[in-house]
Amino acid sequence: MSKLFILLIVISTSTVAKDKWYISDPNGFDFYLTTEIKNNVIKGYTRKNALKNIVGWTKFTLVKLTSSMKYPEIIHLNGTVEGNSLIGEIQNLFSKRHFTGTIENDFLILTVEQKDGETFDLRGQKVNEFTSKRDYKNIYQHIFELTEANLYKQDFLKTKKWIKFKRRILKLTDNIKDDLEMQIAFFAIVREFPFSHYQLNPTMDKKETTIQNTFAKLTEINQNTVVLDIDSFTGTKQQMLDLLTQIESKKYNNLIIDLRDNYGGNFLSAYPLGQFLIKKPLIAGIFPNQKWYKQYNRAPTQKEYAQFNEFSGGTMQDWMTKASENYGSYLKIFPSKNHFTGKIYVLTNRNTASTCEPLIYALKQEKIATIIGENTRGAMLSMNTFPVDDGISLGIPLNDYITYSGDRIDRVGISPHVKVKSDIALSKALEIIAQD
Repeated sequence: MSKLFILLIVISTSTVAKDKWYISDPNGFDFYLTTEIKNNVIKGYTRKNALKNIVGWTKFTLVKLTSSMKYPEIIHLNGTVEGNSLIGEIQNLFSKRHFTGTIENDFLILTVEQKDGETFDLRGQKVNEFTSKRDYKNIYQHIFELTEANLYKQDFLKTKKWIKFKRRILKLTDNIKDDLEMQIAFFAIVREFPFSHYQLNPTMDKKETTIQNTFAKLTEINQNTVVLDIDSFTGTKQQMLDLLTQIESKKYNNLIIDLRDNYGGNFLSAYPLGQFLIKKPLIAGIFPNQKWYKQYNRAPTQKEYAQFNEFSGGTMQDWMTKASENYGSYLKIFPSKNHFTGKIYVLTNRNTASTCEPLIYALKQEKIATIIGENTRGAMLSMNTFPVDDGISLGIPLNDYITYSGDRIDRVGISPHVKVKSDIALSKALEIIAQD
């Protein structure tokens, strides 16, 4: 066999098919992806070393050593190819998921599995080069303007963190080509801010804004015990009342409220739940706005709560109006006529956040429930969203949150009575019930 023939065989077996794609994500921002196929193995990745560029080499290395993050790219996939079919795993920062898919001509489809067993499709179209999708420098300038006009705590805008953020993010725009990297660069820096609910997200479409019919469900353990599993507070008042009516009709002795991995939502479905659980009226928290902090630059005292607007039910627009007027608002909850009289247990973990947290704090403070699981996230402020550009919205905290007793939950969280890992919190609750 000639040396030339051997060389041709080596070249042909080592050829890499490299393509560029623009990927549409129904659950997030769109992004560019490069794929390489060699010997029936596919590798895909977003911009090389993007995470290192955003957070710096030292911080990236530390995060990689202490978390599930593995690659210096925002998205990285590995899999195998058989004909036009694909199978493998895709990693997005800290999460890894299984995918199947097809690749044919100018189109790529990746069907990605979620934790709950549901799937969604990432759809890609082949492109010749990665060109910047927007003027990201201009977008960030708009973000700065909106924040500086609306943030509840104006003193923060004079700090080194804010000034450094503006300088750093504008420098990063030189390399940003797609919306996903725009978002990740934003979150990577603002996660160190002393407040939560500062978010850059895709503008919610009709599908996403539709009230969820499956936001919560009931699971009967036995005739004495039921679990109310609330994935998020995105339902209506009536949907929650329907579930509570079922609980009341069965006269259970034990109610387990599962708020693990519940990132919050709004008060429409949370308020009637609070009414069902309490036996006397209570103030669930104070929400000082920008006007308060401009005048006093401190948290209000209990004697000053009377200067705030009372809110005890209504629409989201009613809430936003009262929270913006005068110095802000306080949330007052009155017990429902038929409230729960049995024992209450609440399950929490590190992803239990926002709307969940005032409810958990009140139940713990008033000794109404036993909290089981992990410390909550500590993300409790009142936020509103502002349009930044086509398909992009900025969430800005307009009101602080302080409990009636003067405690802060944001960036602190709430500790459980019984500390156990998230995955055994339910079994621990059932164990306690059995012992009682």
